[in-house]
Amino acid sequence: MTKLKMHTLESAPQSSRPLLQSSIDNFGWIPWQSAYMAESPALLASYQFAHDAFAQCSLNEEERAIVWITTGTLNRCDYTIQAHSWIALHKGVSLTTLNLLANQPDALPSKLAALYRFTRQVVLAQGQIPQAALDDILSAGYSMQNVLDVILGVSQKTMSTLLNSVAKTQIEPQFRVTCEE
Repeated sequence: MTKLKMHTLESAPQSSRPLLQSSIDNFGWIPWQSAYMAESPALLASYQFAHDAFAQCSLNEEERAIVWITTGTLNRCDYTIQAHSWIALHKGVSLTTLNLLANQPDALPSKLAALYRFTRQVVLAQGQIPQAALDDILSAGYSMQNVLDVILGVSQKTMSTLLNSVAKTQIEPQFRVTCEE
């Protein structure tokens, strides 16, 4: 069985330590996903860079949550679903939106439903996004910049969902969310 070490500031490779400190500064603790990722300073740095870039992209908070949670759902990563539901709630995304995303994504407002469908297509595309998917997202009112930003978000989340698959990352208590109104 593959075992990754869950690093602390003290045990992490030297190059990962400032990155873990950044996690402490942002969250108040080292998320377990980052603790495992620290084994590869290059992966942790790339993940954090992509996260920071996606957080500043053309999509708003609600749209970013849809991209992250949809990617986590399709990649069967409970950690991603829980962590990004927690983050979304703390950033002002409504519980109604999260419930619809989890249970009835086609019932989301039409523009967000189009974003969900496009994100789904990107995750499942195996490198080839169908023209019909592009036509659908563009006709819903999104731009080509938005399209590229979805690709960024899916890429960033794919790094973490793959890591979480290898590490068998458990969900820390801080990220446990129940989506009930």
